[in-house]
Amino acid sequence: MLHLLTSLTNLFFTDVDECAQGTDDCHPDAICQNIPKLYKCTCKVGYSGEGKTCEDIDECDNHFNGGCVHECFNIPGNYRCTCYDGFMLAHNGHNCLDTDECMFNNGGCQHLCVNTMGSYECRCKAGFFLSDNQHTCIHHSEDGMSCMNKDHGCAHICREAPKGGVACECRPGFELARNKMDCILTCNHGNGGCQHTCEDADNGPICGCHPKYTVHLDGKTCLETCAVNNGGCDRTCKDTSTGVHCSCPIGFTLQFDGKTCKDIDECQASNGGCDHFCKNTVGSFDCGCKKGFKLLTDEKSCQDIDECSFERTCDHTCINHPGSFECSMWISPFKALFLTSGMLICSGTKQTISVECCCCECV
Repeated sequence: MLHLLTSLTNLFFTDVDECAQGTDDCHPDAICQNIPKLYKCTCKVGYSGEGKTCEDIDECDNHFNGGCVHECFNIPGNYRCTCYDGFMLAHNGHNCLDTDECMFNNGGCQHLCVNTMGSYECRCKAGFFLSDNQHTCIHHSEDGMSCMNKDHGCAHICREAPKGGVACECRPGFELARNKMDCILTCNHGNGGCQHTCEDADNGPICGCHPKYTVHLDGKTCLETCAVNNGGCDRTCKDTSTGVHCSCPIGFTLQFDGKTCKDIDECQASNGGCDHFCKNTVGSFDCGCKKGFKLLTDEKSCQDIDECSFERTCDHTCINHPGSFECSMWISPFKALFLTSGMLICSGTKQTISVECCCCECV
């Protein structure tokens, strides 16, 4: 009978882990969680749905472009930010920073390399002008109006005209100005010199910044604000005209990265001002005293405890010492104690002896 009841109990009350057995009907992009007598389906991060059906969330399809300042690419369950040519992805995975092409092999320039936001340009020393490849430099000629003459007037590329004279052209990403000599930068070259967004206008690109960033005074660079991950600050963040300014509370010091706060170990300098013991804590420290002393209200100084001021400290005489005390017993002139051969003998010599505990009688 007992065996039958046990079998029936197991039949009706034993929990089956459908998740472990793979008998659940959760979506492949959902997580199965076993619960008593049932199971629960929950879509993974990056997906939406009730668990039995899950659809990928397009994080790039919003006003913030997924938080990416340049390009946002949606991938199953996630997204990825990328940057235009001439930029590199910042550590936060969203912002884009200028790449200094001049740092590697002088940017391929024969003479001078000048880094710009999102690009770079080669320049030549006095007496030379830049060739059509925009990297090598050619010596000026003083003979006639030709591309070999230093006064040909072309900002970028000079071509010899079939009927004589010169014709100016611009590098890719630039447009020839109305004077047919100067070149106007467009958003197609180095993102127009803009760190984040670029919009072409008649007089050149107009730069903008991703939401929660602010445009620097140079009109091109975008500065972090405290609205984005607290400006990267460990503790306090303040917006300024030059970007975020991080600061730390009392008990912490700002590190060389200008963002991280590190606890100050106050005990390393003069024992934190403590008389006895100093214990460092996060953002502060605590002073402590040796046994027999008490901490004063300044929380640093230690004062001896006068145990003799307490009642019943000693049965007879109490002598206070720094950090300690001593109990003494005064013996009458006719009851000084000596122990000889296991017997107590009374003497008339007056003396005081110190004892921890004494309970005796003279006979």
